[in-house]
Amino acid sequence: MRTATLIAVLATFIAAHTDDPNPATTPVPQRGMEQRHAGKAREIGAHKFDLLMVGDSITQNFEKTEYQPIWKQYFEPRNAINLGYSGGRTENTIWNLQNGELEGQTPKVVTLMIGTNNADETNYPTHHTSEQIADGIKAIVKLLREKVPHAKILLLGAFPYGDQPDANSRGKVLIRTNELIKPFADRRHVFFLDIGHVFLNKDGSMNKPVMPDVLHPNPAGALLWAKEMEPLLSKLIGDKPKG
Repeated sequence: MRTATLIAVLATFIAAHTDDPNPATTPVPQRGMEQRHAGKAREIGAHKFDLLMVGDSITQNFEKTEYQPIWKQYFEPRNAINLGYSGGRTENTIWNLQNGELEGQTPKVVTLMIGTNNADETNYPTHHTSEQIADGIKAIVKLLREKVPHAKILLLGAFPYGDQPDANSRGKVLIRTNELIKPFADRRHVFFLDIGHVFLNKDGSMNKPVMPDVLHPNPAGALLWAKEMEPLLSKLIGDKPKG
């Protein structure tokens, strides 16, 4: 059995045999992402970054060719690294950050958006409640505060999910999660920003021209994200707005 797989099995076993089992807070390496993590750890070891962007596939998508103009305008000039992982959940993020992805780093800002895959009841054998996901995000914030104490953390609310985000179970879990994590912001070290409205129509339904699969912003949607985040990001990182 490969080491990463063995660790995952052990972590799952421990979570199932503790008094407070919350799989969303139990560090687990993400199967299938071993090479990506190793590559990111090497980048981290070779260079100091000012902006760490931590998340799942929504963040990782900035590495795709069609998203690169947005990355090059808003994030690359800020000495950024993309730490998004397709399929990543809070427990995977904790493991990644504990295992090399913060080593020797002193970033100015860390953006964090994670949790939508924790609420996925279709593509994963387990899914988590809003409270469990919020605790997972809280654990990540705590880890960041310990490992990179001088960094500002820009905590993003999970993006809306589904044709009608307030009328499907996964969408409802994410809406509730955002309510639970908002108080994590102390406006000194941690700042909360929920920009989900930019992806919705006036009636609350998903605006499919910018989020056609009702989960991932396309390049037009990613541009809306970057623009909406820009005023606060610019303030936190201490530079001029990029657009």
